[in-house]
Amino acid sequence: MKQIIESIKYYNGTFPKEQLQQIIERKDEAIPFLIEIVKEVVNHPDDYEPRRIDLIYALYLLSQFRVKELFPLLVSILHFSDDKLDLLLGDALTEGTSRMLATVYNGDIQTLQQLIENTELDEFARGQGLSALVILALKGQIKREGVVKYFECLLTEKRSDEHDCFNAQIVNCCTDLYPQETYASIKRVYAKGCIDTMMIRLKDVEQVLQLTKEEALNQYENSPHLQFIEDSIAEMKWWACFDKNVEKEQLPGEKELEEDTYHFESSNQPIKVDKIGRNDPCPCGSGLKYKKCCGK
Repeated sequence: MKQIIESIKYYNGTFPKEQLQQIIERKDEAIPFLIEIVKEVVNHPDDYEPRRIDLIYALYLLSQFRVKELFPLLVSILHFSDDKLDLLLGDALTEGTSRMLATVYNGDIQTLQQLIENTELDEFARGQGLSALVILALKGQIKREGVVKYFECLLTEKRSDEHDCFNAQIVNCCTDLYPQETYASIKRVYAKGCIDTMMIRLKDVEQVLQLTKEEALNQYENSPHLQFIEDSIAEMKWWACFDKNVEKEQLPGEKELEEDTYHFESSNQPIKVDKIGRNDPCPCGSGLKYKKCCGK
């Protein structure tokens, strides 16, 4: 097993499907090695080399295996600086981390709330905690009403007007759980102008309110972006960095390199858009961020 794990340590342009399949088939043997990769990063993040990719594989696999030991380790990683997160996770930060958190959730909701409310952290890292709560509520692991009440508190008593991106993520998560109870507070936040409207507009919230609560929740329950991690291979095999028809892009944290670089991106189909990040303006001209528009 150690040899298999070593063989997927570095990115080489190809997707290691066979090795990952072997790890999945021998998961009990593999779990200690995968946990060690994550612990190494938590304890010595500065030693993680830019061309390594094994952390990403370890996170997805441990999530698929429902290893709850991953939960506090992943939360620790989300406390790193935005530059360090870019190096370690790239776009996987917003593409899969919230789903990982929800999948391996160990019942410690206070740890999630501390992540969410820590204004010193990267706003998108904090947002992963929000989205994890949405998934857990949709899956019935925690009560929707409690999560909605907590989001209402974040929009009112605990809101920081300086963090318009994070405020937009709160609104987005309220909308995912049906925004009827939080609509009045949402309108007040928009009126104050402390929402990044490229992420979500008030009319997007109001559009969801045109549905019944049951219709909206059923729609979000079935969203591929709000599911537990079930199949690591299916999650990663379509990434642009493994698509031979896509020009290689930069590794997270390797801006100085011009060759042999890549960019994490996940989708249900091979990505054909060149260098459009999930948080970049959508090229269709809608005014929304890519992930809220054509990148859905």
